[in-house]
Order: sequence, then C-alpha cells, then structure tokens
Amino acid sequence: MGKSAVLDAVAAGAAHKGVRVLRAAGVQFEADISYAGLNQLLVPLFDELDVLDNPHRDALRVAVGIGGGPAPDRLLTSTAVLLLLRLTAADTPLLLVVDDLPWLDRATNAVLGFVARRLVGSRIGFLAASRAGSDSFFESSGLTEHRLAPLDDAASAELLALAHPDVSPAVRRRIAAEARGNPLALVELPVALSAEQRATLAAIPTVLPLTERLQAMFASRVAGLPEPSRELLLIAALDGTGDLATIEAAAAGRAAIDDLAPAERSRLVTVSADNRRLSFRHPLIGSAVVELATASERRRTHQALADVLGDQLERRAWHLGEAARGPDATVAALLEEAARRRLRRGDALGAVTALTRAAGLSPTAADESRRLAEAAYVGVDSSGEQALTAWRSLSHSTYAGSVGAAHSWCGAALEPSPAVAVPEPPTAA
Repeated sequence: MGKSAVLDAVAAGAAHKGVRVLRAAGVQFEADISYAGLNQLLVPLFDELDVLDNPHRDALRVAVGIGGGPAPDRLLTSTAVLLLLRLTAADTPLLLVVDDLPWLDRATNAVLGFVARRLVGSRIGFLAASRAGSDSFFESSGLTEHRLAPLDDAASAELLALAHPDVSPAVRRRIAAEARGNPLALVELPVALSAEQRATLAAIPTVLPLTERLQAMFASRVAGLPEPSRELLLIAALDGTGDLATIEAAAAGRAAIDDLAPAERSRLVTVSADNRRLSFRHPLIGSAVVELATASERRRTHQALADVLGDQLERRAWHLGEAARGPDATVAALLEEAARRRLRRGDALGAVTALTRAAGLSPTAADESRRLAEAAYVGVDSSGEQALTAWRSLSHSTYAGSVGAAHSWCGAALEPSPAVAVPEPPTAA
C-alpha cells in the first residue's frame, strides 16, 4: 500500500524540475485490449508521431488505434516507441510512470519491458509499480527493483496527525497498531469511526470497522474463499487469540482446521505447527472477515465461542454480550463481574468497555444508569478520556436531563464497592 502516492510524489518532483512526465495505469477491464496501456501512455505524443519515419510511424499509429492497416510486428512497434521517446527526450527529459503494472494488457507490457531495458545513457526514466507477488506479463529481469516497506512508528504517527488532527492520541495509537505501517489504512481507518469514537478510545469496537476502500482492498481476497474457510477465519477474528484448539472447538460440525488451507495458500493467514496458533498476515484481514459476515453469523460465532470458554469468565462474558439479541440480566451481570476483574488487574479501559456493554444489556433503567455511572467514574478516575463515552451514554439514558441522573451519577461515585474505593474529598469534589 502507498505505491500510488509514491508515484505521485516522484512525478510531481520530476515535473517541478522541468521533466516531462508521461503516465499510464493498468485497468482490469482493459487488460484484454491490445496496446490499451500504450495508448494511454502516448496520448500526449500523438501530435508528434511525424518525427518517425513512415514504417515506424504507421506501425505505431495502428498499434495505439489512431491509424488503419494490418496488425504491426511487435518488434517494429517496440522500436517505434523507443525511437519516439528518444527523439522527444532530445528536447526535454522524459519520465514514464506506470501504476498497477500487472493490470496492463500483455502487448503493452511487452513493449514497456523492451523499452525499459534500453534506456541506459538516455534522458528517459522509467518507474512502474506492482504489487509484490502478483502475476504480470512484464519482464522485469535486469531492472532495479525497490520494495516499499511499511511506514515506521514515527512516520505512522506523523501521517495520522496530519490526516486526522481531531483523533485523540489514544485512538491514534490503536489505529497505528492495527494499520501496521499501511499508509492507506492509517488514512482510512479513522474515517469509519464516529466523531465520538475518534475522540475517546472506550467506544471503539474490538474489531475495527473498514471504509469502503479498505473493504475493497482486503475483503476481495476473503470473499473468494470456500465457506468453511471463511467460517474458521470469522471464529479466529472474533476470538482474537489465534488458539487453534479454541477455533476448532467453536467450529465443531461446521469446519475443520484443514479447511484453512485455501486461506494459507492465499497468504491471508499463517498457521504455526509449533504452538498451534493462527495469525492474520495483517490485522485488517480479520476486520474484513468480520465486515463480510452478517449480523446473525457474528452472533452465532460469538455464541459458539462462549460455549467453549466456560472456564474463562471474562472472555465468555464478552462473547455472550456480543451474542445477545436484547436486554439480558444474566449476561449483564456476568459483564459487570468481568469489569471488576479487569479493574483489579489495572485494566480501566477494559472495565469501562465491559460496564458500558453491561449497561446496554440491562433490562431495568436503574441497573443501566448504575452501570453507566460506574463506568463514568472508573473512566474519570483512570484518565478522564475514556469517561466521555460512558457519560454521553448516561446522558441519553432513561433519566437523561433529570435531577435524578445527576444524583445517581454522584451517588455512584461516592458509594463504596469492591471495585471502587471511597474517593478522597478532593476527588469527590
């Protein structure tokens, strides 16, 4: 990701220095049209074809579709392009910039490969972008290649700050961790979050939502997998631990670990035989898997995971909460207990998230307000930032805007509980 941005930057820099830039980009629906890419690249030079001798000019005009006659010889066409570029570059240096090289038609790829290997000593540069591992008719042997690495932590932080100055530092850290240096993800992920989610980390879902661009980029690689493979990937994405035993148990009767083979071959996941762990090659692949699933499929998967995690209260409570179709007093109580356990471990953010979800599943308004109040108190006590979501949720609850809501919130902040000690007077004030 980020190849097109690099090409744009190089092209702009070259143009600023007086270099004439010719550009083309591969398009999938034109991949079967011979010389479609060459037509795109040479459009700015159509009025200059008369600098060529008749055989080369006529061959090139037929190839790019602006002249009639028999199909030209491939070598004659390639030589005509090279001559045209060299003659043009005699007055002004040229840079050929080609994006999405694998999507160019086969004939154009052959001509560009011929030209690119004959530019030494000329005033012509050639720069093309291709996704690593993609099949292409372009012969790149003998040409210098540079592999774009992911952005480092400093560059990722800088890009996020420039693109989304309204996003809180805590949310930026979460986005950066999920994006793993992928610049498109860094720019796009915050767009899929609401204004409140961008301002506070507490409301961000466990699996980040994707924008349409990111869905198109990642989901297309998942959609073509067999159904059992997608089933296992959905379990893995919602489970989050990568433990194959848990994934296999939750998929019992619907899929088996061997069904992961297509996903491995597509380089979407890696499966370690040593520790029996599955890991997505990029976290956003897991997000794409979740985005492609229906709400009922996600609820069913959460329930399946809860069924096999009976001895892990916190994880089981969370999955039950996500599987719930409406208010459920039992699940809400389990989530509240899970929140207290997290708080005892110092995980204030996890506690706020669990309490907020517990409030949403509370059948009675009193329990909903009580749990939201505690979430707000824990959030304020820990950092202040995470409290925003709980406080906003409380303000929209049954007692919104009433004196009772204010008393409920203050009372919860002052009332001793196993998780919350009585605050000192300055804190209470």
